Amino acid sequence: MMAFLREAVEKQKVFLIEQLIASGEVRADDTEIYQKPISELVHDYEKFCIEFEQRNPNSFKFTRYNPYQHEEGKPGLH
Repeated sequence: MMAFLREAVEKQKVFLIEQLIASGEVRADDTEIYQKPISELVHDYEKFCIEFEQRNPNSFKFTRYNPYQHEEGKPGLH
């Protein structure tokens, strides 16, 4: 179970780093970004999204994936 969680966190970190690099917020050769914990990467990405939306009010919106959003009609375990 821990290996699965570790892999999921690492995949999320890679995604966030790729997004920050693609947006120009971080340079690809910035080794410090790879040492940050996931909580800091999420914070940096959310900050970028908010600032982007403020600068570009008519652009598309960045959203965070919500795994429960698509499962609202499914019965839950109680």
